[in-house]
Amino acid sequence: MAHLPETPERYVCTNCLVVSVGVVEHADDGHRYEPPARCGACGEDAFVREERYPQHAA
Repeated sequence: MAHLPETPERYVCTNCLVVSVGVVEHADDGHRYEPPARCGACGEDAFVREERYPQHAA
């Protein structure tokens, strides 16, 4: 079976709604994704995971 590439976590900036890919953090058990330190568009630092955005925006 062919290897499927991993889809990285995506985060939505709660200020300007730009979607950013998470930053890879390496750990003993592999890796995980963390939100970026700052939004590349507006500079804010508040993010919500993309799949949780609909509940956040309500």
